Amino acid sequence: MAKTSLTYFISKRLQYQGGNSFSATVIQISRISIALGLAILIVSLLIYSGFREEIQNKIFSVSGQVSLRQFTQGTLYEEKPLEKSADFVKNLRSLPEVAHVQSFAYKPALISTESEVAGIILKGIGTDFNTKAFSKNLLGSGKKTLGEGEIWISEKVSRALQLSKNKEVVLFFMQNPPRYRKVKIAGIFQTGLEDIDDNMAFVSQSLVQELNGWTPQQIGGFEVFVKNFNLFDISLGKIEKSIPYNIGIESITQTYIQLFDWLDVIGRNVLVMFILISIVAGFNMASTLLIMVLERRQMIGILKALGANNALIRQIFIRNGLKIMIYGMIWGNGFAFLLCFLQQQFGLIPLNPDNYYLSSVPISWNWPGILGINLGVLAITWLVILIPVRIVNRIQPAEAVRAT
Repeated sequence: MAKTSLTYFISKRLQYQGGNSFSATVIQISRISIALGLAILIVSLLIYSGFREEIQNKIFSVSGQVSLRQFTQGTLYEEKPLEKSADFVKNLRSLPEVAHVQSFAYKPALISTESEVAGIILKGIGTDFNTKAFSKNLLGSGKKTLGEGEIWISEKVSRALQLSKNKEVVLFFMQNPPRYRKVKIAGIFQTGLEDIDDNMAFVSQSLVQELNGWTPQQIGGFEVFVKNFNLFDISLGKIEKSIPYNIGIESITQTYIQLFDWLDVIGRNVLVMFILISIVAGFNMASTLLIMVLERRQMIGILKALGANNALIRQIFIRNGLKIMIYGMIWGNGFAFLLCFLQQQFGLIPLNPDNYYLSSVPISWNWPGILGINLGVLAITWLVILIPVRIVNRIQPAEAVRAT
């Protein structure tokens, strides 16, 4: 207890006696560098988490993480029907990794106005479709559900064809014999995902069933949502084991491989930044403590002459180093939280949705990640500051006192 009290007393006196000394200036620079480095790391992590969360939510609002359909010799959108009540579907819903299973059916069509025609892919959705998640993509207020004889089209398609909500359009279907249906635009959506906004529209599943000559119990396929996407590979393996051999399976990471690869690149960049900034912070702390030790050579010599051992003197400087580091980390966390809060509330930094899929820089409060960054920086700098204080062992009392 006495030893701890002594190191605390001396380290505290050293802080107050810093004044205008060179080491005092170095200490301030070290605190600022730690604060800025940690703030950059935290902001980068929260932006990366925000991008990953927002883009995944957009993808999952229009499609499940796993798509199941029968193998067919036709095109991608000419499905061989599956039964809604198939046995393997019951097995899927019973898996603990599965959160939700919904049905779908695709149908290519031409959407026509008085002056324009565009090709689109209709996605027939049923009552099991996750309308709550998709409704966040709908522009404006009003009805958030899709009824019979209604269609949701994208903002891009509506702008290209000069269409508006509540207007009627004609859908042409190139089959034998050719057919057409008049539908009402119930909503206009915008996901920011090029493949969806350029090519897809949503109609009731019954319309696709009627056109294909299917019964109400026949659908094109199933989409499966997992409970924990971080464990997607494990969940995908269990889903594969639960379906028959004649059912094709496609994961969302294959369908949108470019998006997920892009997110992985951003994640690797954050990791590289963490390593580099941790090295810089550790180097700054090592340099700061080395300067403090050299500037206090006389004090170290006197303490040794009075009987203090090397371990006690090292603890004095380690305690000071930890205080510098902790103050810098507090400032860094506070600055990062303030910046991220302002960005989340006011969207101060805008983005081009055509390039980044979002209109402003997203923020997601990844608290485990924040804690991990703080602990990682603390651990690395703690290990580094043990190196310069070893110089205390080489300082001889007589030489230190004589040198002054």
